[in-house]
Amino acid sequence: MQNTEFETLYKRLNKAQKEAVDTIEGPVMVVAGPGTGKTSILTLRIANIIRQTDISPENILALTFTESGAYAMRKKLVSIIGTAGYKVNINTFHGFCNEIIKQYPERFPRIIGSTAITDIDQIAIMEKIIEENDYELLKPYGDIFFYVKPALTEIKNLKREAVGVEDFEQAIKKQENNFEDIPDKIHVKGAHKGKMKGEFIKLKERIEKNKELLKLYDAYEKALIKQKFYDFEDMIVEVIKTLRKDNDLLLMLQESYQYILADEHQDANNAQNAVLELLSNFHSSPNLFIVGDDKQAI
Repeated sequence: MQNTEFETLYKRLNKAQKEAVDTIEGPVMVVAGPGTGKTSILTLRIANIIRQTDISPENILALTFTESGAYAMRKKLVSIIGTAGYKVNINTFHGFCNEIIKQYPERFPRIIGSTAITDIDQIAIMEKIIEENDYELLKPYGDIFFYVKPALTEIKNLKREAVGVEDFEQAIKKQENNFEDIPDKIHVKGAHKGKMKGEFIKLKERIEKNKELLKLYDAYEKALIKQKFYDFEDMIVEVIKTLRKDNDLLLMLQESYQYILADEHQDANNAQNAVLELLSNFHSSPNLFIVGDDKQAI
């Protein structure tokens, strides 16, 4: 441990920053603006955990959003604590989930037995689904493939929010029920008496489009499985699904990662948050440290 480097950097911190570095037990959230050294605080906190406890570096997990961010964090940590910094698990969310899949392949047949799909194959599969099925709204007469890319984008967004086909179906049913409960949808007088008000026509059309998107989503997922493909978002989705039903694997990972830190948390989506929650929910007061800037949130 290069104590001199740690102490030099620690002395430069203000009171609040030192508190974040020193509070190594329990859940901690740091919210601060750009240029305030959030990532440096996270890195110093990792160094301090190793200094103050008998924890092995391998039992610390740090997650961020880009490969460049993970590299910068690793480089900074090694400059502070030396070669032990290479043993700390520093990764992107996708990279971390990919490592879990590689370590426990028998638990992820959906991924291990498949190939990462290309953008071209995604489009080809979606075009085939649309061409071979009837859709009223998502298959316009003038250009039947007009909604191919928008549909793929929406499916990607659903997966990033950990919304599977069944979850999406339930959400649409809730939308429909809420729509039915809206009072005053119909004009009661005037030239448009008896007709639905314009704003509700638009809302009803959005619901109908979602119902067709649900059919596309379901068909797309079935096509991926049949053709032994998976897409980029599926790595996180499959890890979440497996951890929610495989208690043994979840327990092994919870025991492995006793300190969890997440950088740039303002950019986290529901799927990434689900990973953090699953890994840290063993203890009522988990050693979970997240940093972010709500003003930079996407």
